[in-house]
Amino acid sequence: MLDLGPTFVKIGQVLSTRPDVVPPVYAEEFVTLQDAVPTGPYREMIPALADDVGYHSYDDFDPEPIAGGSLAQVYRATYQGNHVVVKVRRPGINDLIETDLRIIRRLIPLVMLLAPERLQFSLRNMADDFERIILEELDFEREARMMAEIRANFEADENETVVVPRVYHDVSSERVLTMAYVKGTKVTDVDELEAEGHDPSEVARDVANAYFTMGLEHGVYHGDPHPGNLAVDEEGRIVFYDFGMSGRFTPAMQNSVVNLYLAAVNRNVDGIIDELIALGALDPDADRAAVGHVLELVIDDLEGSETVNWQQIISEVTGMLHEFPFRIPPDIMLVLRVGSISEGVLRQLDPEFDFLAAAQAFLREHGFMERAARMKLAEMRGELETSLWALLRLPAKFEQELDARQEERMQAAVRTQHQGSRSLGYAILAAASLIGSALLVSVDITYSLLGMVVVLVFLFLFIRSSYDGRR
Repeated sequence: MLDLGPTFVKIGQVLSTRPDVVPPVYAEEFVTLQDAVPTGPYREMIPALADDVGYHSYDDFDPEPIAGGSLAQVYRATYQGNHVVVKVRRPGINDLIETDLRIIRRLIPLVMLLAPERLQFSLRNMADDFERIILEELDFEREARMMAEIRANFEADENETVVVPRVYHDVSSERVLTMAYVKGTKVTDVDELEAEGHDPSEVARDVANAYFTMGLEHGVYHGDPHPGNLAVDEEGRIVFYDFGMSGRFTPAMQNSVVNLYLAAVNRNVDGIIDELIALGALDPDADRAAVGHVLELVIDDLEGSETVNWQQIISEVTGMLHEFPFRIPPDIMLVLRVGSISEGVLRQLDPEFDFLAAAQAFLREHGFMERAARMKLAEMRGELETSLWALLRLPAKFEQELDARQEERMQAAVRTQHQGSRSLGYAILAAASLIGSALLVSVDITYSLLGMVVVLVFLFLFIRSSYDGRR
């Protein structure tokens, strides 16, 4: 992946969060791509700075990068007397990625032909999602908007436990992002945190609550919680860096995530399936009975384990649902990534940290369980009202049905009577024709034979009419 270039590095990073597509051993190895990209020479970054924001806009600019990634590099600088961090997109990366994406688009049909049927649903959707993800991450203007929105959301909270760097929009563009430098201790430097007077267990709880707040209350969240992007400032607040991978939850998705958790806690398999379909993770046409059986086995396996963690749950569920049209949508993929990576980070802070218990505590403290219960009661009340209304209308509908049946019977009786009259007419005509033919024998045998033909015609019409009447 490193040799193939930035696009494939990003594919590897995405695959590290896709246990529905690759085995866990590959996903674990792809995680290392996060910090494996070498930095490039500073002179290559100068054109973007000069063209977009003006090379001399900064008071001072340190040409030694402090961080590098597959798509950009990060530098220290001074702007209007303030210490800032400048993120600059790698030169020519847009054209390179567009070329790689064209190659990938042409390869996808071949891959789909060779891939097992159980993986085709996931691969097709992942291919559609990947292009959007990488193009969004290339757009620093989008990243600036997400940072500003998340910053505003936390500033509105009473408890200031989170810091999001301020963006300097006048020296930012699609290729250059300038933000305030916020000093902090790396979240996994446990010894240094303790030396500064911070309790690692409290830091772990604050990081988890910050993510729960972003995802379930604000609906906009930071999607890349590896140790280099999380720090603790002097006041003990959590500092978030690098919002290139960030996501958004709609209210419906927030409710579905909460309902999914509650359904899992209550062993409500039908509820789990409903929420997986609502989230777009499971094909609506999937065999519900078979999926339900698999989920029951997963629940039984997890309940039989002494310790259960987030990664184990994801591995169990995705492993056993491989045989079904199951995929992880991009927003849910980011949530799984957040859960998996942050759980590992948080256990470095507190080896006893329980991500699921923290989630349950957050849901309970912030009223999500009561809210979900109220929503379920409202749903049941609505169904009950609909049923009662249908029950009240039943007598009128029943009477209408009886009237319709009576009308049908009357019409059938009239049709039968009419059919009987017609049959009688044919019988009379056949008898009269027979008598006429007999009388014509003495006059002319030819006319008598023609008369017998007429008799046979009327006799046939009589038999058919009688049959129709009985039917």
